[in-house]
Amino acid sequence: MPPKTRASRKPRTPRPVPVVAAVEGPDLERSPVHTPGRRLRWTTANVDEGLPGTVTPLTWSLYFPPTESTMRDCWVDLGVMPESERAVPDDVDGRFISVAYGHAIANVDLMGQMAARIPGGSAAMMEEQLFGSVQGGGLPEPTGLRKMRRYPFVAVKFPRTLRRAMRALDPTASEIDAWWGRAAFGASDLDLAGATALLVEARAQFERVLMIHMVLSMACQGVMGQVETLATRAGMPELGHQLVKSEQGTAEFDLVRDLWRLSADEIDMDSFLRSHGYHGPREGLVESVSWREDAAMVRDLAARYRSRTGDMDGLVLRRREEHAAAVRRLEGALGRVRSVPARLLLRFASNAPDWRETGRASILRCVDVTRAASGTVGLRLVEEGVLSAPGEVRFLTIDELVQIDRATVRSAVVFAGRSVAETVAARRADHQAYDALSLPHVWHGLPTVETVVVSDAVSADGPAKSPGASQDGLVVTGLGVSAGVAEGIVRVVTDLDEADFDDGTVMVCKATDPSWASLFPLAEAVVTDVGSAMSHAAIVCRELGLPCVANTRTGTTQLRDGMRVRVDGSAGTVEVIG
Repeated sequence: MPPKTRASRKPRTPRPVPVVAAVEGPDLERSPVHTPGRRLRWTTANVDEGLPGTVTPLTWSLYFPPTESTMRDCWVDLGVMPESERAVPDDVDGRFISVAYGHAIANVDLMGQMAARIPGGSAAMMEEQLFGSVQGGGLPEPTGLRKMRRYPFVAVKFPRTLRRAMRALDPTASEIDAWWGRAAFGASDLDLAGATALLVEARAQFERVLMIHMVLSMACQGVMGQVETLATRAGMPELGHQLVKSEQGTAEFDLVRDLWRLSADEIDMDSFLRSHGYHGPREGLVESVSWREDAAMVRDLAARYRSRTGDMDGLVLRRREEHAAAVRRLEGALGRVRSVPARLLLRFASNAPDWRETGRASILRCVDVTRAASGTVGLRLVEEGVLSAPGEVRFLTIDELVQIDRATVRSAVVFAGRSVAETVAARRADHQAYDALSLPHVWHGLPTVETVVVSDAVSADGPAKSPGASQDGLVVTGLGVSAGVAEGIVRVVTDLDEADFDDGTVMVCKATDPSWASLFPLAEAVVTDVGSAMSHAAIVCRELGLPCVANTRTGTTQLRDGMRVRVDGSAGTVEVIG
């Protein structure tokens, strides 16, 4: 970590910054958050869970190129891709991820081709896991020798790379946790050079953690598929998701447990924030506000927990009993002989939830250090007259901030013919324009964007809050990702800050990130617009024993506050019953 310099510094009076008129409409040619593909199929599925809505240049510069480069490193190290394809290509259609109109997107066809190169995998299976159905219209599925030519490389390299990632996960997570505690809470003492250096360090740590997370996530996808196949062959496909649970609970289990302890005054707020302060609404975005910066939401959550009864020990016991019952049913169907390899598979699969959520937690700690460092950079640039407000830092990339820091005359820095102030003004206007655009779920080539229309049903603040006309019998469908059936009253939650609901609530939201786990124990069931069997909501709901239906696409628009619904987490249905 860079040294804390100028810790006793006196604040300067900010210099005046020229006011620049904002340009009209997005400047696609110069936008750092618009590099769409042209030929293949792309999607917002899954990526919009971690990077919801419009991403800023600052956030995107943290995620790209690190996410693309680590994904390529991962596929090469696993033997799926040849060494010659390790470098990030100039051709956007040769990349796994990109950004279009300010929205993060993923290359469906390229991911499918990778899945098809793994023994037992296929593009169709990948699409089934991602979307709940095979979309079609993509590149032809490789067959014969073309499909199998990477198998020998995978057989040798996959186990070695997986073992390396498994060994590295826990020590790396511990190192990142300690580093986050020092860096995020100490960033405000740094000068511009120190804060910029910390920003660069945070991106490097992000990339380091991401490599481990990528390998284990791909292993999780594979093992989930094997468990689902095992349950289907046993004639019990409904058991697929019930069979994969961690033995001790994931990182979100610790979060929920500590919220109960905070509500009972067993720990104080400072202790809680030192453990979980990197969480917060839209926590994957650098420009969002974490609990470390504003603990008001944590106080509200603790108050809600205080009014409820919670028994984490009882929950752990119940989930163990439910898992054991599911395993017994499976073994009864398989018979004594076939149960032996099934037990080995399930024991290995029990690592999957913890792998995913431990990796996510480390990634979010890196995001929070980036948040803390960029906030200090913004303050210092205001003091030097480069920016007019600290929040404007979100419209500059990490590399551009490094360039400003190294410049002799910082106010004279120019990006693509525009001053810093002009660049910020133009990108602010772009961001507002992108916010008004909606991308399709899946598309071929360039996406056809639609302007989001504010109507009586959906306001600028999200879905309408009052119940509409009776819609008994309406069934919203998605992926059943956590078994169980529950009934309750719908509460559509578009922002974590506004999530205030009573007992018996079915929480309906676009997507969830790890901070949303704090609300799950207060709900009867969870319904999301996006997600898959390995998304955050699915994993945590399975761990907590809550029914969950993911990837409904339209849950937040078709379901209204006050509706009574029945959620079937096995069938993937949400039925309006009153």
